[in-house]
Amino acid sequence: MRVPSDEIPQADNLIDVIRTIIAVSQGSRTFQQIANSIGKVERQGRYYRKAAEIVGMIATPNRNQSILTPLGQSFVQNNPTLTNPALLQGVLNSRIFQRIIPYLESKGNAGVSRHEFETFLNNTADLGAATMAPRRISTVISWLVDLGIIIVQNSRYILSTQTINQRVQNIEFDNPDEPLLPNPNDLNEYTTVQQRSSAAQDTIVSYRNSAALERADNAHRDLVNLTSERIRNAGALPKFNQLIDLATHIGNTDYIFEMKSTTANNEKSQIRAGLSQLYEYRYLQNKPNAKLVLVIENPLSAREVWRQDYLEQDRDVYLVWDGNNQLYGNDRTRNDLNFLGLIP
Repeated sequence: MRVPSDEIPQADNLIDVIRTIIAVSQGSRTFQQIANSIGKVERQGRYYRKAAEIVGMIATPNRNQSILTPLGQSFVQNNPTLTNPALLQGVLNSRIFQRIIPYLESKGNAGVSRHEFETFLNNTADLGAATMAPRRISTVISWLVDLGIIIVQNSRYILSTQTINQRVQNIEFDNPDEPLLPNPNDLNEYTTVQQRSSAAQDTIVSYRNSAALERADNAHRDLVNLTSERIRNAGALPKFNQLIDLATHIGNTDYIFEMKSTTANNEKSQIRAGLSQLYEYRYLQNKPNAKLVLVIENPLSAREVWRQDYLEQDRDVYLVWDGNNQLYGNDRTRNDLNFLGLIP
């Protein structure tokens, strides 16, 4: 599935995208008013309004009447500049950049040439008419450079995970039908994930509602934050969507994490739920070789401690637990998941 052309910006000056957001906050509603506010012709007013919509800063619910989104309001109220984390968050939440990041991630420190990058964009996205494609490609590259997402060395584009991790805690994927851990060279994978997500739509809605409730729990948030920090410290990018708490790619291995707050009264049901969710998420994401990790709030009780062997030996699911803001695991798990810095 290629990214539609209307989801790809063609407004290469990111400063003017910021000025567009500010203009809307100050009362500019139509693309004509936006164009006048940022010193552009009306056609460019449309382009810059669309760019601000793509990054989730403004919305146009009524014909030619734009307003700020909650993200846009937060951005304007808190130092609306290139270094504001909300801007990077908005860019990384857009589908085209969620295709680009795994592609660059897979290339490591070798990076890619401009020709290789343009070839990837042409394969993964509908860039529109021949006259528009160069503008869209230039816009994407300009944004990546201006935000520090890529470093240009010897005419090659190299992903800066450090910049992303310094400004954004986790990369959010808004659409559950977008792969979190794609093989960027295989467009069929995007189609497979979309088809599986579509077939499981009712289940996804149920899981999404359940996940929203769980993520409001302080213990659940603590587990996510603790694990995410370890992933970032390993130089990798933690990602999540409406269902999956965390996923990442380290070395040559994909990992999917499910967090569960547990007590002595609910540990059995929570572990069962987490186990089934991990298997289903791996299937929906089409990652049959991904390592599955269940992270729970407390050590297993004496009556349930047998489940650790069941999970790890029979189900091949790693079990990790929290203890005073430290993560624990057995010898095998500590060895295989050494990036988590587990304690015996």
